[in-house]
Amino acid sequence: MLHRLVAGRSADVAVDGYLRRHGVLRVIDVCRRAKCTLLRVPTASARVAVGSVDVARATVITVGIGETLIQLGLTPVVAVIPGLATALGVGAADAAWVLTVFILALAGTLLVCGRLGDLIGHRRMFGGGTIVYAFGAILGGLSTGLEMLLVARGLQGVGAAMVSGNNLAILTAAVPVPQQGRAIAVVATTASVFAVAGAGFGTLVLAVGGWPLLFLAPAPLALWAAWRSRDLPDAEPRDRGGVDWLGAALLAITITVLAVALNHPHGTTTTSAMPIFHVALPVIAMITALLFVLLERRLREPLMDWRQLRHRGFAAAIGVNSVLHLTMMATMYLGPVLVVRGLGRSTTAGGMLMVVVQISAIGTAFLGGWLYDRTRAPWLRPAAAGILTAGFVLWAFSGIAGSYTAMLAVGLFTGLGTGVLLAVNNTVIMGSLPDDFRGVASGMLETTRHFAHAFGVTIPTAILSLVVAGLAGAGGNEVALRWGFFWSCLGMAAFAGLGIVLALVPDRRG
Repeated sequence: MLHRLVAGRSADVAVDGYLRRHGVLRVIDVCRRAKCTLLRVPTASARVAVGSVDVARATVITVGIGETLIQLGLTPVVAVIPGLATALGVGAADAAWVLTVFILALAGTLLVCGRLGDLIGHRRMFGGGTIVYAFGAILGGLSTGLEMLLVARGLQGVGAAMVSGNNLAILTAAVPVPQQGRAIAVVATTASVFAVAGAGFGTLVLAVGGWPLLFLAPAPLALWAAWRSRDLPDAEPRDRGGVDWLGAALLAITITVLAVALNHPHGTTTTSAMPIFHVALPVIAMITALLFVLLERRLREPLMDWRQLRHRGFAAAIGVNSVLHLTMMATMYLGPVLVVRGLGRSTTAGGMLMVVVQISAIGTAFLGGWLYDRTRAPWLRPAAAGILTAGFVLWAFSGIAGSYTAMLAVGLFTGLGTGVLLAVNNTVIMGSLPDDFRGVASGMLETTRHFAHAFGVTIPTAILSLVVAGLAGAGGNEVALRWGFFWSCLGMAAFAGLGIVLALVPDRRG
């Protein structure tokens, strides 16, 4: 008994020295007052409470694996949809649903999974999500047809939502506040690296004729994450009543139906099909959304705590997140379209432009997190949003001039704004609400992220199509497409300008 007490006191002295070096005096006082408890019950949550470096490092790795799983469910498929269609013996439009089903399942259940994490524990949701993801990945690799593959991708998307809706909540619970910006930047950088590598992986897999490997490959990684999740720190879930499953179903239906309406096959123009997408589905989404709001207002413990949106800093940061990911996806969509169809260059040249933007974002995400940890400067977010705004304006004129070199240079510049804003704004979001609502913050962050991706394709496509149709025959298709690109970029610059305004709203921690 004596040697255990001495060992415990030695560990406490070591932690005390670490915390003194980092200036976390208030935590030291709390630890001293609870010394006996910490010596008797050296749980993961207790170690996190006194700033355990090992636990924090392990948590960053596990959360990074979780974010990697999400990227491996997205980018390899995006890059190879035409080749996947050939391998499956279906049309390209049908093969696109392999991606769409995953996104719908992911975005449609993210907020639900984040809230469930608040109720039953973020660690449980994360670990369960990795298992569901692995099962979906294995089922996808063993699929004998498109229908079975779509079911598997739906399961994979739900598993990804269980991971994504809770990973930042786990991360911010484990990492001390002064290091959270850098920790989130590490996770964001990991995601960006695999976003770049994923496209090459998908192309390589189809080149050797093994499309099932496209879905089987992430399964071992998911199982490894499930094993590691046992040691993730997590506060004990609080009893807040039962889970609002009816509200969860209404919310999932609303988001899914709206997503289908926004992402319908635009080549479908029949008089029988178009009213379904343009009238029936939006009406259904409005009705289910209204029912959801009415239900939640009557419940004592609602699935979605609307009161949190009264925090101006949190609501504004969620708006910035939407703007960021909308413009990010617009960049990935518009750049290759202009390079290939407007400038007449190869598909490789279009892909190289995206690699340049991604590398710039990867290189600056950690810089943004480091600067924010060091300074907590409120100007970082507006400045980064300003870079995005200027970047889209410069891109617009580069496209009109037809300069590929200028497009590459502006891509590097735009990536700077993307990387810094991503790391800093994620940190602000996760610090804007009380600790008990980290799951709500994480779920809203990821939900707005993925739906902004959908709008990041829909809005530029609409602008591009309107301009090209209006200039049909005036100087050729390439000229019309350049002008369409010009006005699309200016439209995205307007959204980025809105991001500047929202970023000026101070966060809760000031």
